[in-house]
Amino acid sequence: MKTRINPWHLSILCGFLITIFLFWTYFYVSYNLKQEQVISLEYDTVWSATNGRIEFYKYSASVSRYLNTGDPADLEDAQMRYEILLGRMETWSSGNFSSFLNSSSSLASDYNLLSEKLEALSPLMQRLEHGDAEQFQSALEQIAPIIELISSKSYQSSIKRFSGEREEFRQRLLTERRVVIGLLVLATLLMAFVMRQNSTLTQANAKIAGDADKLAYMAKHDGLTKLPNRTLLDEHLTRAKTYLRTGETVYAIALDLDGFKAVNDTLGHGGGDALLAAVARRLNGFVGKLPGDGLAARIGGDEFLVFLWCRSDQIDIEASVQSLAATFNTPLETAIGSLLVGTSIGYAAASEKDDVDYVILNADLALTEAKAAGRGSAMRFAPSMRAQLERRLQIERELPNALRKRLITPHYQLQFNLFTGEPVGMESLARWHHDDIGFVSPAEFIPIAEATGDIVALGRTMLRAACEDVQKLPEKIKVAVNLSMIQLLNDDLVSLVATTLQETGLKPSRLKLEVTESVVMHNVDAVAKLLRQLQQMGVTIALDDFGTGYSALSYLNNFRWDELKIDRSFVTACETSQKALNTINVIKSLADKMNADLLIEGLETQAQVEIFQSLGCMYGQGFFYNKPAPIEQVLTHFDERGYHHAPEAAVNAGAHI
Repeated sequence: MKTRINPWHLSILCGFLITIFLFWTYFYVSYNLKQEQVISLEYDTVWSATNGRIEFYKYSASVSRYLNTGDPADLEDAQMRYEILLGRMETWSSGNFSSFLNSSSSLASDYNLLSEKLEALSPLMQRLEHGDAEQFQSALEQIAPIIELISSKSYQSSIKRFSGEREEFRQRLLTERRVVIGLLVLATLLMAFVMRQNSTLTQANAKIAGDADKLAYMAKHDGLTKLPNRTLLDEHLTRAKTYLRTGETVYAIALDLDGFKAVNDTLGHGGGDALLAAVARRLNGFVGKLPGDGLAARIGGDEFLVFLWCRSDQIDIEASVQSLAATFNTPLETAIGSLLVGTSIGYAAASEKDDVDYVILNADLALTEAKAAGRGSAMRFAPSMRAQLERRLQIERELPNALRKRLITPHYQLQFNLFTGEPVGMESLARWHHDDIGFVSPAEFIPIAEATGDIVALGRTMLRAACEDVQKLPEKIKVAVNLSMIQLLNDDLVSLVATTLQETGLKPSRLKLEVTESVVMHNVDAVAKLLRQLQQMGVTIALDDFGTGYSALSYLNNFRWDELKIDRSFVTACETSQKALNTINVIKSLADKMNADLLIEGLETQAQVEIFQSLGCMYGQGFFYNKPAPIEQVLTHFDERGYHHAPEAAVNAGAHI
């Protein structure tokens, strides 16, 4: 008698087997998800290590840029990069990356050493604006190998782990297929899920491999333009130095876009990014036409660098640079339309291995000179540029000491009535005679003082000295003191002027404060409000260098100027140009209607004086009358001409009020 299989029992058995299969599938999937999370954590370790390495080199590049330019914006960027780097180190000390570091005593020791050296940078950062560049570079060179070591070990550890995971995936896949074959009859409905799971695992495996390649690419390329970054550029530089042969030359061409800020301000960061991407494409096209081994890299912001290594007889570098500059005469096709932007260029060459290390720095120095020369300029590095940089650094180092020891002193240039020849005032001008390098022009040390912030202390010194010295002269003589943008941005300017007037005993009406057009245009409303407060104290306010900058009538309407000063460039122009004479007539008419005095600067000859007399201009100053001189010589000038000045007792009394 044959035994029949109860369908119900068979259904229960099938159901039981299917349930076991489902549970197996559930735990299998859960296990795989957990493994993917582990992989993700490993990926985070690589990502964190790579980001830490990138942040360090961004910080290092920012410090180098500040040490090269002395720009306060670069100092602020360097300080910000330092804080970001410290924050990145904190993430290394927690989470999965901390576990990675603790997996090896040597790694933990390396990380502790790295933390100590980064903390040691803090006092150097605080003194960076007065610091020793060599000491700072030495500190960075000690830190770089440690970061490279940790990043490299993280990457190697992750690659090894990824390889093991791939093998585990392969074994699981085989197991899954065997189970599927054995339960094919009972699990037909589950086949689609198994196949989908198989596809998911394959994609995860491919994603891991792809992400590793992507991380390697990102470490050496700029994210926006896809150009090589400083890391890849340094690799090419090292290779060029190692294998440089006789007759070969390494060239570095540094570029900075002219007017990039205006594009950002007008079109936003999206427009700026589109422009940078278009510049990258154009530079790649240019490099592709050059001989030898070359690349275009983005150094940062709107600064790019073309690196070239070839035989010197293969290229005319001057002609190539001119050709590169000419390419920017054609609008760039961007994602938002055609944009035209110019560029300033600095370039340098090195044919000796020892010089290769400095070729990029030399190109940057040449670029700085090119930007100072004006938009669209291209300059080749010359040794004198390094000498100028060293001179600037020396001035920057010794400026605070010169202020403390009062080595920067006021000289005064008298201002006269052009018709009577009587002195009516004098302008205070800072002068510095350095014991080693001789006379340092104000045009040289004042911009440095503004960049370092020392202009505030210099301004205080000049203001007090002027208020004290003018009281040694007749009551009718006023003294003019120049104000910089930094001083105007200082919240205590109004109280400083009030306190100085009170302590020196000078009448406010004898003090004249001068600002230039460029200072006013920085923030018309804010500057006008500040000057109005000074004017309400009784102080005279003059607009210096009128006619040479923006000369916008809008800011003339925002403030009642007591005096307009015509720049010396008009003096020479009026001797040969009727147009210049007409311009002076218009300005004089404007000053008359504003009820403001008009003063001419830079008068050097009798003929020039007579020209401005004929135009009806009342006041002037210049070498025709006298050169800037210490107050003692000014007093002698008054004595020789019989002018009466304030008694010494009165001066001393006023100086201590």
